[in-house]
Amino acid sequence: MENRKFERVGFHTEAVIKYGELSFNGEVENLSLKGLFVKTDRKIEIDEPVEITVFFHGTDAQLSFSLQAKVVRVTENGIGFNFQKIDIDSLLLSKGDNVSSGENPEQVTSKFCDAIKQGAISG
Repeated sequence: MENRKFERVGFHTEAVIKYGELSFNGEVENLSLKGLFVKTDRKIEIDEPVEITVFFHGTDAQLSFSLQAKVVRVTENGIGFNFQKIDIDSLLLSKGDNVSSGENPEQVTSKFCDAIKQGAISG
């Protein structure tokens, strides 16, 4: 894991993972521009596609965003996911304002990670 290209940000918040007909909760342990790790006792095979909704608490409201991901790592403690597609319209960064839809997903997730580091969004 030492060869990661993107910095991981420790972050603890609720996530709901939808896998086929199955839906279960987990706790986000960390995230980066390209993925996240969710603590759960559930197991999903590597390369399987999922939909994840991540919930956050901003200064004024609860925020959430949905994304499509695939499983890239499975451990005893949880599952590592790589982002495949992020629903940018559902990604809210502050006070209920939507992110500009003209931005690419990497710019949006970069701003999102910066907001977490600065404490504007918390789990």
